[in-house]
Amino acid sequence: MKRFLIIIPLLVAAMVTGCIENDLPLPVIKPRITSMQVEGASEVYINSEKQNVNITLEEQADIRNVKITGVEFQDERTRSSWEITGMHDMSSKLAVTLSIYQDYIWTITTQQPIERYFSVEGQVGASQIDDVNRRVIVYVTDKQDLENITITSLKLGPADITTYSPAIESIKDFSNGAEITVTAHGRSQRWMLYAEQTATAVEMKAVDAWTAVAWLRASGIAELENGFKYRKKGDTEWIDVKTNNAGEGGDFSACIEGLEPLTDYECYAFSGENTTDIYEFTTEEARQMPNSSFEVLSNAESKNFLSFYDPASAILENQSKWWCSGNAGSTSIGASWAITIPDSEDKVDGRYSVRMESKWVVVKFAAGNIFVGEFAGVLGTKGGKVNFGRPFTLRPRKLSVWLKYDCGKIDHIDGVPDNDNVKIGDNDRAQVFVALGDWDYRVYGGTPDSPVCINTTERSTFFDPKSEAVIGYGNIVLDKSTDGWIHAEIPIDYSSTSRKPTHIIVSSAASMLGDYFTGSSESKLWIDNVELIY
Repeated sequence: MKRFLIIIPLLVAAMVTGCIENDLPLPVIKPRITSMQVEGASEVYINSEKQNVNITLEEQADIRNVKITGVEFQDERTRSSWEITGMHDMSSKLAVTLSIYQDYIWTITTQQPIERYFSVEGQVGASQIDDVNRRVIVYVTDKQDLENITITSLKLGPADITTYSPAIESIKDFSNGAEITVTAHGRSQRWMLYAEQTATAVEMKAVDAWTAVAWLRASGIAELENGFKYRKKGDTEWIDVKTNNAGEGGDFSACIEGLEPLTDYECYAFSGENTTDIYEFTTEEARQMPNSSFEVLSNAESKNFLSFYDPASAILENQSKWWCSGNAGSTSIGASWAITIPDSEDKVDGRYSVRMESKWVVVKFAAGNIFVGEFAGVLGTKGGKVNFGRPFTLRPRKLSVWLKYDCGKIDHIDGVPDNDNVKIGDNDRAQVFVALGDWDYRVYGGTPDSPVCINTTERSTFFDPKSEAVIGYGNIVLDKSTDGWIHAEIPIDYSSTSRKPTHIIVSSAASMLGDYFTGSSESKLWIDNVELIY
C-alpha cells in the first residue's frame, strides 16, 4: 500500500511535466570559421569580430573560378546556407549564413593585386595608371614627337598569361591616344594609352625631413642621369646623394642619412643638365621617452605597487605618468599579486630593470606588462581597460631595448586570435612592440593624451597594427627563453615618410596573448634601457 501511494504522486508529476512547454531560450553560440583553404591564395585572413574572411589571390589565379578546398569551424555543429567548398566566382563579395542555434551572416571578400606598369623612351616621371577606368597617362618632354613614341615596358595584366593586341612594338602614334586589348583567362579588356607633353624636365616632388634623415623624391627624364645634391646651410660644397632609381619611368628618390638634429640644410634635384630650385629644410629634434631606464619610482598611485614616475622628482618629465601597467587591477586584492615589479637584482644598468610576471590572479589569468599609457579600470571579474599612447610627433627609425625572458608552457587559454592555432603546452610568447600613429581618441575610445582604448572583454578594441591610423610599427616576439640578457633593435616600418604622428605606443608583455587571458603562469620578461634611435 505504501508503494502504491508513492507511485501515484510520481505518475501525476510525470503527467504534469509532460504538459509543460519548453520555452527556455536557446543558448547563444556564434559560429566561427577557424580556417579556410583556397587554391591560388597568397593569404586567407579571418576576422571573427567582423564575421569576414578576406582572401588575397596570386595575380595569375582566375578570380572567377576559385576553388575553396576546405573550411573548418570552431563548433562542429555549424551549418552553412550553401556549400562553401568547391568552385566559386569570387569577383564580388559572397555572403553565407552560418547557424548553430541562431543565424549569423559571414562575408567572403577577395582581392587580387596585379602589378601594372608602362614606360616609354623620353619619359618624364611615373605613368599614371587608372585600373578602374583602364586608362594610362605617360608624360614626355615637349620635344618628343607624339606620333613616334617607343614603348619600353608594358604590363597591364597577370604575368606570363596575358596577351596584348595590337603587338606592343607596333604602337607608336599617341597623338590621339592608343587603344590596346588586354586578354587573360579568356576575357578581354579595352585599355587606352595617352601621352602628354610637359615643359618641366625635372621636378622636386617631396622633401620629408625627420631627425637624422631626409627623404627626397623627384621626377626627371628616364634616360638621363638623375639625382640629388645637398649641403648644410652655409657650407659651400655640395654632397652627392646615392639615388634609388627603382621608381617607374623618370621617378627617382633618395634618403640622406647622418644628418644632425635641429639643423638647416639645402638640396636640389637634377636630371642631366636640368636642375630644380634649391629647397631648404630643417631636421627635427632627437628626444627620448621619459624614465626609459625605469629608475624613477613612487607609490603615487597605490601602496600596493610601485609606479614609474614620482610627483616629487626633480626632473619635470618624470613627475607625471608615462609608463603604466596592469598592477592597479591585479593588486586590488593585495600587493602580493603585482605583475609588474622593479627588479634591483637583475638589470643591465642603473638601479632597476622591470620584471613582468604572468600569473593566475584568483579568478583570471593576468599577463605581466608595461606600456606607454594609463590603466583605465577593472571590469568586474571579466577584464579591464587600458588606454594606450602618449603625445609624440617625432619619427624614430628603431627601438633599442635590453631583454631577458623565462618562457613558460601555456597553461591557460580563455581565447585565441583569429589565425592563431596556439594550444595548451605550447611555448608562451613574449612581445615588445612600438607604434606611431595619428589615432583620434573620439574614434578609438581613449583620451586626448592616451587615445587608444583596449577593452579586454571586447576583441574589436584590441590593438591592430594594420589600422589606418598606424604610421609606423615594429615588434619583436620571443618564443623561447633567452640565455640571459639580449640586446634587440626593433626596426620601425613606416607606411609614409610625410605623415607626422601625434602619439607613440610602446608595449611589453610576458604573455603576448594576455588580452585573450591566454599564456603561462610561469613566464617572466625583463626589459631595461629602452632607447629611441633616430
